[in-house]
Amino acid sequence: MILRLRSHLYSLFEGSLFYSEFGKWLNRFFITLILFNVLAVILDSDPEIHEKYQFFFNNFEYISVGIFTLEYFIRIFISVEVDNPANLSNFKLRLKYVFSVIGMIDLLAILPFYLSAITAVDLRFLRLLRILRLFKLSHYFKGLNFFVTVLKKEAMSISSAIFTMLVLVIISASLMYNLEHMAQPDAFKTIPDAIWWAVVTMTTVGYGDVTPVTMGGKLLATFIMLIGVGIVALPAGILAARFGDELQSRKKHLTAHVAHALSDGHVSELEQKDLQKLSRQLDISEEDLQRIIESQKISMLGDTQATCPHCHKAI
Repeated sequence: MILRLRSHLYSLFEGSLFYSEFGKWLNRFFITLILFNVLAVILDSDPEIHEKYQFFFNNFEYISVGIFTLEYFIRIFISVEVDNPANLSNFKLRLKYVFSVIGMIDLLAILPFYLSAITAVDLRFLRLLRILRLFKLSHYFKGLNFFVTVLKKEAMSISSAIFTMLVLVIISASLMYNLEHMAQPDAFKTIPDAIWWAVVTMTTVGYGDVTPVTMGGKLLATFIMLIGVGIVALPAGILAARFGDELQSRKKHLTAHVAHALSDGHVSELEQKDLQKLSRQLDISEEDLQRIIESQKISMLGDTQATCPHCHKAI
């Protein structure tokens, strides 16, 4: 009974039932609840609104924490249903979820409430952690996994670009400090003060609160602004290229499975379900899957018409 319940809950929260009609309504409920929680945190920061609607905010927080706490323990309960190639024990699988990034986010979504309840200290900064409930949306928007995958694959390239930016910022700030310190001792008092100017200039924000006045400082600023346009845009270009490559790679992988399913001329009901499951794992929409299936059918029909049905030679 417990095993069947656990399997059903896992299917509802993470498996095939996640995309069922009831699963979609459950997802919408949690998404709405999370967004209203974030809205409540924002509105509650206004003293007048807090004073006027404190009773409502408090009760809404009690209900939300109750629901999120139940969800947290359900996710701990069903975490043993994940693929387990390493043959970890149930305890280790649950521990793995608890200390995972998403598990920590789920915990931080409810932890401030319980910490505030057991201590008399005004933990305003902990209550602000309720805004982290926004990250819980990653449970319900599976497409975010695509973004995370791209970041992981390009981690080295992005890290290199960020490191290059940091080096240029520090070098630029140090040079500007030496060029402008005597002319503007208040604006360029220390190298950390110059770092603020370097970051603002290199990212082309240019607040104008600190500007060079010496000829050497102006020449350096011109150089920094010119190279900053390319350096700062580099990570965005890397990510954009990788997004396209990753999407094409996933579609090719799905297309290969579709071609295999169509090898006998049609897609059976079981094969259709397997393809739908694969498309969800690859974060490819049902519409794209159907387009791939139709495209493969047309392609196979063309191949059939262009070859002899007996000897399979080109006509």
